[in-house]
Amino acid sequence: MLRTTAVKVIRHLRVVGECNIQYELNPHSREYSIIEVNARLSRSSALASKATGYPLAFVAAKLGLDIALNEIRNSVTRETTACFEPSLDYVVVKIPRWDLKKFDRVSKNLSSAMKSVGEVMAIGRTFEETMQEAIRSVDTSFDGFGRNTYVPETREAIEEELTKPTDLRVFAIANALHMGYTVDEIHELTAIDRWFLCKLRGLVETERQLNTFAADQALPCALVRRAKQQGFSDSGIAQLTRRNEMQVRNTREGFGITPFVKQIDTVAAEFPAHTNYLYLTYNASAHDVSFVDHGVMVLGSGVYRIGSSVEFDWCAVRAIRTLRENRFKTVMVNYNPETVSTDYDEADRLYFSNITMERIMDIYAAEAAAGVIISMGGQAPNNIALALHRNKVRIFGTSPENIDGAENRYKFSRMLDQIGVDQPQWRELTQHEDAEEFCAEVGYPVLVRPSYVLSGAAMNVVATASDLKSYLDQAATVSREYPVVITKFIEEAKEIDVDAVALDGKLIMHCVSEHVENAGVHSGDATLVQPPQDLDPVTVRKIGEATAAIGQALRVTGPYNIQFMAKNNEIKVIECNVRAARSFPFVSKVTGVDLIEMATKAMLGLPVTPYPNRGQRLGYVGVKVPQFSFSRLQGADPILGVEMASTGEVAAFGRDKYDAYLKAMVATGFQLPEKNILLSIGSYKEKVEMLPSVQRLADSGFKLFATPGTADFIQEHGIDVTALEADTAREGYGLQEYLSNNKIDLYVNLPSKNKFRRPATYVSNGYRSRRLAIDFSVPLITNVKCAKMFIEALARFSVEKWDVESVDYVTSHRTTVLPGLVDVAALLPAADSLASASRAAICGGFTTLGVSVFGADGTAATDDRAVAAIKNASRGRALADYVVAVAATDANPAAAAALSADAPILFVSFDKRHPAHVDAYNTVSEHFKAWPPSAAVVTNAAGNDLASMLLLASLFGRQLHVTDVRSAADLDLIDLSRTRGLSVTCDVSVFALFADRLPSSVTGLSADAVHALWARLPTIDCFTVGAIPAQVARAAGVSEADVNPAALGYQVVLPLLYTAVAEGRLKSSDIVERLCTAPRRIFGLPEQPDTYVEIHQDRSVRVPPKSDDAQWFPDLLSKPVRCVVHRVVMRGKTLFLDGKLYAQDTAAGRDLGHVLRAMSSGPSGKQFAQTPAVAGALGIQTDSVRPTSAQAVRSPSVAIEAETVDEANAEPADEPSALEKTALITTRTIERPLPVTRLADVLARHGNKNPFFMNHVLSVRQFTRDDLHLLFAVAQEMRTGVQRAGMVPLLSGRVMASVFYEPSSRTASSLQAAMLRLGGQVFTASSETSSVAKGETLEDSVRTFGSYADVIALRHPQPGSVQGAARFANTPVINAGDGVGEHPTQAMLDTFTIREELGTVNGLTVTLVGDLKNGRTVHSLARVLAQYKNVTLNYVAPAGLGMPGSVKRDVALRAPYVVQTEYSELSDEILANTDVLYITRVQKERFDNLDEYEQAKSMFVVDNSLMRKCKRNMIVMHPLPRVGEVAPEVDTDQRAAYFRQMQYGMFVRMALLALVLCCDF
Repeated sequence: MLRTTAVKVIRHLRVVGECNIQYELNPHSREYSIIEVNARLSRSSALASKATGYPLAFVAAKLGLDIALNEIRNSVTRETTACFEPSLDYVVVKIPRWDLKKFDRVSKNLSSAMKSVGEVMAIGRTFEETMQEAIRSVDTSFDGFGRNTYVPETREAIEEELTKPTDLRVFAIANALHMGYTVDEIHELTAIDRWFLCKLRGLVETERQLNTFAADQALPCALVRRAKQQGFSDSGIAQLTRRNEMQVRNTREGFGITPFVKQIDTVAAEFPAHTNYLYLTYNASAHDVSFVDHGVMVLGSGVYRIGSSVEFDWCAVRAIRTLRENRFKTVMVNYNPETVSTDYDEADRLYFSNITMERIMDIYAAEAAAGVIISMGGQAPNNIALALHRNKVRIFGTSPENIDGAENRYKFSRMLDQIGVDQPQWRELTQHEDAEEFCAEVGYPVLVRPSYVLSGAAMNVVATASDLKSYLDQAATVSREYPVVITKFIEEAKEIDVDAVALDGKLIMHCVSEHVENAGVHSGDATLVQPPQDLDPVTVRKIGEATAAIGQALRVTGPYNIQFMAKNNEIKVIECNVRAARSFPFVSKVTGVDLIEMATKAMLGLPVTPYPNRGQRLGYVGVKVPQFSFSRLQGADPILGVEMASTGEVAAFGRDKYDAYLKAMVATGFQLPEKNILLSIGSYKEKVEMLPSVQRLADSGFKLFATPGTADFIQEHGIDVTALEADTAREGYGLQEYLSNNKIDLYVNLPSKNKFRRPATYVSNGYRSRRLAIDFSVPLITNVKCAKMFIEALARFSVEKWDVESVDYVTSHRTTVLPGLVDVAALLPAADSLASASRAAICGGFTTLGVSVFGADGTAATDDRAVAAIKNASRGRALADYVVAVAATDANPAAAAALSADAPILFVSFDKRHPAHVDAYNTVSEHFKAWPPSAAVVTNAAGNDLASMLLLASLFGRQLHVTDVRSAADLDLIDLSRTRGLSVTCDVSVFALFADRLPSSVTGLSADAVHALWARLPTIDCFTVGAIPAQVARAAGVSEADVNPAALGYQVVLPLLYTAVAEGRLKSSDIVERLCTAPRRIFGLPEQPDTYVEIHQDRSVRVPPKSDDAQWFPDLLSKPVRCVVHRVVMRGKTLFLDGKLYAQDTAAGRDLGHVLRAMSSGPSGKQFAQTPAVAGALGIQTDSVRPTSAQAVRSPSVAIEAETVDEANAEPADEPSALEKTALITTRTIERPLPVTRLADVLARHGNKNPFFMNHVLSVRQFTRDDLHLLFAVAQEMRTGVQRAGMVPLLSGRVMASVFYEPSSRTASSLQAAMLRLGGQVFTASSETSSVAKGETLEDSVRTFGSYADVIALRHPQPGSVQGAARFANTPVINAGDGVGEHPTQAMLDTFTIREELGTVNGLTVTLVGDLKNGRTVHSLARVLAQYKNVTLNYVAPAGLGMPGSVKRDVALRAPYVVQTEYSELSDEILANTDVLYITRVQKERFDNLDEYEQAKSMFVVDNSLMRKCKRNMIVMHPLPRVGEVAPEVDTDQRAAYFRQMQYGMFVRMALLALVLCCDF
C-alpha cells in the first residue's frame, strides 16, 4: 500500500534520483497520510543504503546523469542490475544515541524535535539478536535488553517513563517486564506494537532462566546456544550466571558455539554475490565467505557522541586507505551507518559489528588477522586494548601497557615526574576533610571531578571553599568507592593542543595548535588556531621538547595527542591520549601533512619521512570552531565549561586568524550582526578586558545595548549605550522584548562564575536571557576570548575581502602556486600583435613579456617611430606587462641608443630571415659603444657568430644574454666563457627541449641534440617560448588567418614542463627559477605584487584536437600531459579562471620600459642549482596542501615543491613574517637521543645514589620507599629493554649462584631468567647436589659459592638462616626465602605489580588471605605496604594462622596511620572494599598435624561467585603455587593478576641484580 503510493507520488512529481517520503500510519487500520516529501537525499538515506546494501546516492547520481536503471550494475552482487529492489534475509535495527545528561536544565523528554547526536545500526537474523546488539552499540556500559538500574523499579517511575518517553524508555520496558507487567499493559502505556513486546518478553524469560544458575553449576549447551541466538553477549551471560566473560567464552567455544559470518547481498541469497559487506550471527549454520586474506583490522569509532564524532571516522578511513595503497588487506569493524568507514568499498572486508572484546576476538579469530589497529577510533577501542593484548591479540603501534601508562593518572603522573615534565598538582581524595585540606594547600580555584569519569564529564571549576562544599554535596557520596580527583586550576592559562606521531618513541611529526579560549573550556568546545599566532617561541620550543620526552617515555609508535596549559612561558601537561585525537583531521588539512598516513606507516613498519613539511611557510591560518545544538535542546544552558557540549565542528582558512575565524563562524550558521549588539558582562575583570572591544564596536558604527550593570560601566568610560532591564523594564526597554522581537543582532553574554553559590534550582536572569537568545535565533557568544576575537574580526571585515581565494579551497589534484611567469623573448610578427599574444600568454600563466617585433612585411623596432607604433598598438590592449626591445641594424647604433629609455633591451639578431639584423661585427662594436652600459643586450647568435659576440662583449666589458640557444656546443661555449669571468646568460626555448617530437628539418634539432640540451640543463638560465612554434607552424602550412603565430606555444609550456617533472627530468624549482626568478634578476624586471598563477600540477589532460597548438604540434595529441593552469591573478585581479579569460576589455598590462633596473647576470643556472639557500627561499609545496595565499606570493619566495632534504632544510633568503616564524617553529624536528634503556637518567633522578650496590638483600626493612621507587623505575626500563631487544646486557661476564635448599619453580626460574637476560651466567646448587648432603655447613657453602659467583640467590627452610649465612659471604646475598621468615624479592615484585595494575599503592585496601602465620611473602609485603600513605590492611586467616604479632608490631611502629584489622571470615563487606585481594596457600610443609592442614586448606577459596562481590577495578594476586585456594575459572577474569605478577617479577629481579652489581649505568 505505502509502496504503491510512493510510486504514484514520485511519478506525479517526476522525481529523478533519490526521494524520501514520510508517512503516518494508523496501526489499527489502513488509514495513512503523507507528512512530507523530500525530492532529495535525506538523513535516513545513509541508513537505508547501509541497511540494504543498495547505494541510493550512487544510483541516484547515475540516474541524474541520464543512465537508465537497468544499465546500472548492482555493485554488491556484480551479477544483477540496480533495477531490482533489495531483498533482505536479515533484520536491521537502528537506535539513536542521546547525550542529554551532559546539559544542565535540558528537557530529557523525546518529541518531534530531534535531540540525538548519533545513531547505531545492528544487523542480525532475528529481531531479538539485532535489538540486543543495537542496545550494546549505543554505549559500552549497556549489556543489552535486560534488568537494569537506569530506571527505578517502582510503578511510578516505570509508568512515568513509559507514558512520557525519554532516552531511557527501552530500559523502562525491560524493568517493567521483570516487575510483571504484561505485554498488553505495556502496549496500553506505550502504543508499541505487541509483536515487538512479545519478542522482548522472550528475552526477559531467557534472562530469568540464566539467572537461576550458580557460579559452580555447568551451563547447558542448549541454553547457551539459545541465549547467543537471542543476542546475549558473553559478558551479559557471565553477569547473569555469576562468572566472568572469558569463562563463558571458553564454555561456548567448548560447545562449538561460535558466530557465523554472513554477507549482505541485497538479493536474499537468490543470486551469487561477491560482496565484502559482512555481519556476525549465531542464527546460521555456515559461513558465507572463506578466510584467506589475513588482513589488518582497523577498529572504527562506533556511534557518534559528544566527544567522538566524524573526526575519528576520517582517521579510520585514512588508515584503511593507507594500508590498501601499500597492498595490505584490510578489515574494517564499525557499526555506525553515518560513517564513510562503513561504506563497503572502503576496505577489503567490512564487518558491521560492535566494538567489544567479544566481537573483536571473534572476528580476529575467524579472519586469522595479521593484527589490529586500535588507535584510530577514539577512546572506545583504547578501552579494550589491554584486554585484547592480554588475550594474545596482536596490537599494531604503541603497546597497550604503555597506553595504560598514559591513561592511568597515577602512572602518567609518576612518569612525568621521572622525565621532568611539569603537571598541575592533583590528588584523588576519599573524604570531605581531605579535599578541603588539599584545596587550602594548593589554593583556589581547583578543578573537581569524580574519579571514575573521563572526557570532561561531570567536571567543574570551583573557586572557594563554599563552592567546593556545594559541589561535593551535589555530587555522589565521596568515599573509597567514589573518590573525587581535585586538580589545581591555573587561571588565565593558555591551553594548547599537540598532535604528534612517533616511531619507536622518536618524534617524527608534531603540530602545535592554540586555543582561543583560556584553559577551562573543554578542548572539544574550544576554538583552535593552527599554526599558533600568539604563542611565544620559547613556549612552543618547550612544548616540542616535552612532547618528544613523553613520546619517548611511553615508547609511542603511532599517533598521540597531548594537551598543555601555558602561562608566562611555563608549561604543564593536562593529559595525554595515545591515539588519534579529534584535532588530527584539522591539523592534517591545515599543514598538508597527513598525520594518520604517517602514523599508519609507522605502526606497520613502512618507510616514513619525518617532518615532510620541514621548512614550509604557511601563507594562511586555519581556525576550527565548534558547532552547538542548543536550539534543539530545550532548556539547556548554552555556556561553555570543562564538560564538552558541542556536537560538531567546522574549519575555515584565511589570510590571518581573524579572517579565518569569521569565515568559520559564518560556516556554523552564525549570522553577522548588522546594527544592534547587546552586552551583558558579569565580572568586573571581564568588563575591563572587554572595554577596548566595546570601543571597537562603537567606532564601527554598531548600536550598543547592555544590561544595567554593564551599561553603567560602559557609560562611565564615555561610550554611548542603551540599558535594557531584565525584570521590571521601562516600556520599550525590556531585555525580553528586544530578544524575542529580533531587535538584537548579536548578544554577548559573559556569565559570572558563581554556579555553586546558588541553589541548584535557582534560575538567573542571565540563564533566562541566554535561553531567549537561543530560542529566538539570536547569535550568542558566551566566552570573553571568543567575544574579543569576533569583535576584532568584525571590525576588520569588509565584503571585498571575501572573494574566493586560493586559501579557501583544495582540489583533488596537487595545487601549486607559482609567481607570474616571464617570457624574455616574445617574437611578434606585427606591431599590433602584442594584444593577442598577451591574451595567450595570460592563459598560459605568463604575466610579463620581453617583446621583439620582426614582421614579414619588414616591420621591426629599429627607430622611434616603429617603437612608438608598437607601444601605441599595445597600450590599453595588452593584458600582460611588457618591455619592448629595439632591434639592432648596421645603420642604427646611434638611433637605437637614443631609444634605450623607452626600449631598454637591445636585440642583436644574426638571423638573416629577420628584417632587422646585423651583417658585420664592426656594427656590433658600434652598438656596444653607443648602447648604455646598464641596459640589456640580447642576441640570437650561434656558432661562429656567438664566439665573435662573446669576444666583443668581453672586450667592451658588456653583459650579454644569448637567446634561443639550440646547440650543445653553444651552451658549452657559454659555460666556458662564464668560467673565464664573462657575464653571459642564456635561454633555451621550451620547445627545443621537446624538439624530438617536432620536425627536425624545421628546428634543426635531432633526438641526440635534444638529449644534449637536457644534459646541459644547469647551464641554461631561462626558458622561453621562442621562435620554434611560429617556425614549425609556417613550415606546416598553418594559415595565419586561422592561427595567430604570436599566440602559439604559451598554453602548452607548463603542461610540457610539468610532464617532465612527473617523469623525473625536472623539478618544480627548475621551472620557477627559469621562468620567473632568473629572468627578473637578469633583466631587472620589477616584481608584480599580488600576482600569481595557480596550477593543478599533477592533473592529467589531453590537448584538445581543435586547439591552435594542436595544429602545429600534432604529437601533443598522442598522449596526455600533466598540469592545468587553473587561475591567473595579476595585481590582485583574476584574469583567467578555469579555462575562461576575464577582463579582455580591460588592459591590465603595463609598459615596463621606464622601470627596468640595471641588468644583472647573477649566478648562472648551474651555480644557482648548487646554492644551498635557494630552496629555503623558494619554500615548499606538498600534496593536498592548501596553496599559499595570494597575498603571500609577492616575491620570488613562492610556494613550490622542494624535492630534496637539502632544499627542505634550507634557510629562507628573506626574514620570515611572524606567522611564518611560528609555522616554522611548530614543525621543527625535536631531536632526542633514544637509548635502549634510560637507566642512567633513572639513577640521576635519584641523586645518583644506589643503595643496593654490593649490598645484601635480606629484608625489606633495609630499604626505604625511595629505594623501592628507584628499583621500580629500573624495573620499568628493564621491561622496555626486554620488549625491544629481548635482553639488557649489563652483566656480561658476571655469574650468579642459584642456591635453593627448598623446591622452587617461580623464584628460582625468575632469578635465573633475570640474570640470563642481563647477559650474565648462572650455576645452580641444591641440598641434594651440593656438599650439604655430606654435612657441610651453610656458612661454608656460601663461602664456596662466593668464590665462584658475583652474587648468590639463596633459599633455605630455616628462618633467619640467610641472614646468618650472609655474615660469612664475600659477595652480595639475595634472600630468596628463609622458611617462614621473609621473602623480600617477592614483596618487591608484589608491590611493583600493584603499582603497575592499579597505578598506585597509596590509599588502597589490601586484604591478605590464607596462612598468614607461615606465609613469608605476606610478612614482607605487609612491611613494604606500611611505607605507603593511607593503606588499609585486612588480615583474613583461619584460627591459629593469623598474621604474626611481630609483623603487626613492625607495621604499627613504622606506620601508625596504617589501619590493620584481623578477620576470620572473608565477608561481603570486606570484598566490596578491597582493592587488592592477596591469596596465599595454606602450606602443607609447615604443618605437623595433617588433620589441621586439611581443615584449613579449603577454608578460603576464590571462585567466580566470590569475584562477583568484588569491585570491577581490583586485582587478585597470589605468589603461587596454588593448591585449590584460587579456582581455575578465575584465571580468565581480567582482575586475575597472578600470572602477570610472575612476569613483573622477572623485571623486578633484573632491576635488583643490576642495581646490586652495577654502581652506575
